[in-house]
Amino acid sequence: MIKYSHIALVILFILTGCSGYVVEDEGVYYKDWNEARGSSKRLLKDLDPKTFEVLDDDDYGKDFKFVYYHGNPIIGADPKTFKVVGDQYAIDKNRAYYAGLAIETSSSKGFKIIDSYYSCDNKDYYYTTKPLHVCSTKDFKIFPNPNNESEYQRWATDGCYYYYMNFKIPSDDYKNVTLFKGSHGFAKDKSWVYCMDRKINFDAEGNKIIDTVDVATFTVTNYLDCRDKFGCINPYHGREDCTE
Repeated sequence: MIKYSHIALVILFILTGCSGYVVEDEGVYYKDWNEARGSSKRLLKDLDPKTFEVLDDDDYGKDFKFVYYHGNPIIGADPKTFKVVGDQYAIDKNRAYYAGLAIETSSSKGFKIIDSYYSCDNKDYYYTTKPLHVCSTKDFKIFPNPNNESEYQRWATDGCYYYYMNFKIPSDDYKNVTLFKGSHGFAKDKSWVYCMDRKINFDAEGNKIIDTVDVATFTVTNYLDCRDKFGCINPYHGREDCTE
């Protein structure tokens, strides 16, 4: 945790690029840049410049009243006990945070960072900000990425269920689950095919989109492309022409 003078904050902004906190005569600003709107600067009106600090991860800052991430207050964060514990991760006396958002149901007690996406405390595991509600913390493991695929799209298990990112595969037949690694969260057991946290027969709103899926012949041909003996399947819209 580093406390900066006005001059030091200006130097920090110059050295670290196009985004960051900077103090000018009127108070503390957050400056950023993107291709759509170019450079922008906004005054953090409720911030106290005299007590403002840029933290070890300089996306975070705080004064005596609030904690900020990218210039936005983190509602509920305790500035007295708030500290950065790793890239994107922070804790206060109550909970843990990821990229400026509270990790739901987390505790700062026993909190550990596993990697850029997974963390845990004494009672559960988390994918970014989402609790997995695992059945066993001691049996939880993350599978390595197949074929050097995206680090954030990974599978894990707690010995009772499988997880694709934060989505629990809703199969009660754990011993007979087949995972299609490298896919868009496809799995199957002896009775059903799943896409992330739902049966593939239904869309995300619970509407039936496929009457019958042949589990035995179901396979994944590409990340989002799958089929069975009856033809091709779009997991969001149902049956589709295999020539499309």
